[in-house]
Amino acid sequence: MAKPYDATTRQLIEMDPVAWLESFGIPVPDPSQVRVVDSNLATILPEADRVIRVEGAAPWIEQFELQAGRDLQLSDRAHLYSVVLGWRYEIPVRTTLILLRPQADGPELTGLLEKRDRDGAVYDVFRYDVVRVWELPPERFLRAGLPVLPLAPVAKIDPDRLREVLATVAGRLRHEATPDQALTLWRATTILLSLRYTKEQVQAIVKEVSSMSMGIRGIEESWLFQEYFQKGLAEGKAEGLAEGEARGLAEGEARGRAEALAISLDHWRKHLLLIGRRLLGEPSEAIEAAIHQIDDPERLDTLVERALHVSTWEELLNS
Repeated sequence: MAKPYDATTRQLIEMDPVAWLESFGIPVPDPSQVRVVDSNLATILPEADRVIRVEGAAPWIEQFELQAGRDLQLSDRAHLYSVVLGWRYEIPVRTTLILLRPQADGPELTGLLEKRDRDGAVYDVFRYDVVRVWELPPERFLRAGLPVLPLAPVAKIDPDRLREVLATVAGRLRHEATPDQALTLWRATTILLSLRYTKEQVQAIVKEVSSMSMGIRGIEESWLFQEYFQKGLAEGKAEGLAEGEARGLAEGEARGRAEALAISLDHWRKHLLLIGRRLLGEPSEAIEAAIHQIDDPERLDTLVERALHVSTWEELLNS
């Protein structure tokens, strides 16, 4: 069964497989010998979550399966993936099940799967590791590589520490990540937050932390709006003074405000399209035309923020 967090978690592992291995206590003798390999098992099986190959004297494959919901066949499925991956790559496979919330857990996930024949004798044994993220301290992920940071808010934290943890995540992204990385990882963080908190709680907390730690503010406070609004206002004042008493400073200021708003709208539309292309892909001509017709700066600001929480352009404009 497809899981809604697959695409996000797979992307995080691809960004830095070494960070993921190290954060779960898996030794990496030589980071240069680690790479993500093809996890598409073609017509034999569905695609595994992510498969990491570690080269060296004794190479092996680390298979990560991230789970957000209960799946009674999870250990059987992981076993099947392990067998096929071992057959395909001809090296040992180690499997780690990463459970993202308690709803994914069950008494059958013991780390040991035994298959018995009709007489009750064990004929097949599969051993795997189980990581329950909500039992681990957030510091484990906050100190890890950037692509592991989104796990921190769903680790073992009291609700009153959530803002502190998110602020730490946002601070690291602001100082260590490229703009593209920051957008991707902040979006992943909000997606994983939705595993534990309601949509309203996530939106409120993320907006607050974004304002504090990442400089993402409302339209009236944003540096982009202020920059162009103040520029237009200053130009309007200058023109008003130059034109003299006949037209007056007030008219110049009014024109400056109008020009500033027009400039701001244009740049916010471009900003929305830029972020949307990174997160949602290339928009259709109809979508782009609809965005250019939006003349409400607050609406554009809201759409920029909502782009972190949706998966398609249609969903964004209908939100």
